[in-house]
Amino acid sequence: MLKNFFFLIFCIFFIFFFKNVKSATPQIVMECPGLKNFQNWCAGEYKGEGAKSCIMISTPIDEKGEPPYKSRGEVVATIYHIPSEDSTGVVYISTGYTYKKDAIVTLRIDQNKKHEFNVIENDSAFTDDENVDKQIIVEMKKGNKMKVIGFSSRDTKTTDIYSLVGFSAAYTYISNLCNVKN
Repeated sequence: MLKNFFFLIFCIFFIFFFKNVKSATPQIVMECPGLKNFQNWCAGEYKGEGAKSCIMISTPIDEKGEPPYKSRGEVVATIYHIPSEDSTGVVYISTGYTYKKDAIVTLRIDQNKKHEFNVIENDSAFTDDENVDKQIIVEMKKGNKMKVIGFSSRDTKTTDIYSLVGFSAAYTYISNLCNVKN
């Protein structure tokens, strides 16, 4: 849980600088205040409290709600390394709403198999299984689009589509920054 707390603080820092940055189509290059740009992904490092972490983030190129949602917070896909905590290649999804109790979030890259994110904390989902994270990252490196489907506490089904343009370069960048085997 300490890992998740540290990561949450880290994400809030980057989301603050990343706010209002969305790409309308996969061809539009995202702005990355304070981070390095990799088309639809932004990447960088953070050094604090003696721990170095490397992060890459993206926002959806398309968001849908059924029924349409009235308000939603920041929606972000994140990959991070915190080598001092032996956390590498962690895939983390924030949806901008509180998930439905006992929800399962599904993620699919192109037409590959679906992956389930079964660890839910408020508006965030992750697998807590490094082998699943590794498989997802391999698919993301080869893929074009990623679809994330979840259900809010109000039972709104959301579908977020992310472009994977720039993913491989951003992942290589953060891996090099944190000396993690890519």
